[in-house]
Amino acid sequence: MTDFQSFRNAVLEDGELQEQFMSIIHTENTNDSGMGDGIATLAKNHGYTITSDEVYAHQDFLGQDGDLTDFELELISGGQRQGATS
Repeated sequence: MTDFQSFRNAVLEDGELQEQFMSIIHTENTNDSGMGDGIATLAKNHGYTITSDEVYAHQDFLGQDGDLTDFELELISGGQRQGATS
């Protein structure tokens, strides 16, 4: 299993890591900057070695195991959690 796949699995299984991941996506989308670098850094901070290029190469990772997880659905919906208020 590649480090990217291992990191993906870790994110799907860890709510705190999901929060960090979503924070990076929200910040990077707001600032129009490189999401890949932020995610690669997050992975490195958790012991995984992935590159920004790998992040972009695997953008289609959602639903790879069949059904989408709640976290993957959240990514698709733009990060809005159920019950969240504006």
